[in-house]
Formats: sequence, structure tokens, C-alpha cells
Amino acid sequence: MKISIIMTAYNEEELLPKALKSVFAQDFPKEDYEVIVVDNNSTDKSAEIAKSFGAKVISETTQGYVFALDRGTKEAKGEIIAVTDSDTLVATNWLTQIARSFEDNGVVAVTGMADMRNLGFITKIISYLAFYLFVKFNFLIGKPHLSGFNFALNREALIKAGGINTDYKMSPDVEIGLRIKKYGKVIFNTKMLAHTSNRRWKDGYLSTAIMYLKGYLWTVWLHKPPPVYQEPVR
Repeated sequence: MKISIIMTAYNEEELLPKALKSVFAQDFPKEDYEVIVVDNNSTDKSAEIAKSFGAKVISETTQGYVFALDRGTKEAKGEIIAVTDSDTLVATNWLTQIARSFEDNGVVAVTGMADMRNLGFITKIISYLAFYLFVKFNFLIGKPHLSGFNFALNREALIKAGGINTDYKMSPDVEIGLRIKKYGKVIFNTKMLAHTSNRRWKDGYLSTAIMYLKGYLWTVWLHKPPPVYQEPVR
């Protein structure tokens, strides 16, 4: 099973090295996966850093995460496309867990667990449990929720589903999870772990929570692109 890892980058020279170290330190055969970094108009050394680690670097000039993600999935050669972020550290067995998830030929997508770095112990536990309950609830009601920093897709199923919908400037990961389930099973693998940063919440927890709630309601329940603007952070 060949896996293509997609990471998007916009001025990520500070956080990208640790993220790349984590994806290149997998307990998975090196010859069985590729790492693609989509440089989305960075003005820093993101592209040079990615190349120094051995990643394949692709340029996407249309600004925005969804455009970079779309470009990355189209460049991927693997049977499976795994997606994480430039501020996220994936567990050493991340690819192994992804591969095990797709041993069931009926599976077309998988998402995993997450915790936030740079938080106090109690806050970290609360956020971990809240994330688990939120994702589990959505799966239980038949609305599988893919998390952008920790998910994987069957490439052929993605193509059949029409690829990434670039109208969704916010929540394109969630939207494709809802759409791809027509072609097979979408599952939640709690052993597939990613450690992401809390930087998207630094402008205020309440305002950020409201923004994500709007994105969730519009994407999951109204099936329309959320009318929400996000800074080009990835």
C-alpha cells in the first residue's frame, strides 16, 4: 500500500521542521510513502526547509488552504492520501494505523484522535475528551467528521466523489468526509493520533469557537460553504 502524505505550508518555517521530522520518523517502510508539501505563496524558507527533509515541494499560487489541499491531492500518487498540517506532530505509528484502517477494502476514509500541545494538563485532558465526544457524536448520527490535521482518503474514492470542493474555503475536510461516504465506509480510528498546536485559538477561545460553530453548521447541516473568513494559516 503506497501512501501520499499531504502538508500545506504558508510561511511555516518556524513549525514545519518538527512536523516534517514526525512524518519522516514513521515506523512504516520508507519506500511505501511519499511526502508532498504544497507551498502556498510562502515568502519565508518553507519550501527550502521541506526540500532539505526530502519532501516533494509543489507550488500553488492561488491563496488559501483549500486550493493547496486540492493541488496536493491531485499530485498524489499513492493509493491512500493522508493529510496533516504544518503545525502538527503525528505519532510514530500514524501511517501504520492508517494502513490498518484501509485493510478493510470497504473503507474510503478515516480520521483519528488529537490533542493540543502547549496547554496545561487539565485543559489538555478536557480538550482531548471534548474532541473525542464531538467526533464520536457526529459518527453516531451518520455525519462522519474528518479533522483536517489528521485524516486519510482512498484516492480512487476521492476521484469518484469529485475531489476537493474549493468552494469550501472553510471545512473542506468535513465536506469531503460527508460526500465520500457514498462510496464506502468512513471510520474513526482512535489509535491514529496527532498532536496539533493551539495557535488558531489564540485570538480568543469564544470568538474562535463561534467561527468553528458557524463552519460546522453551514457545512454539516446546511450543506453550503460557510460564510466565514479565515486567515491563510497552515
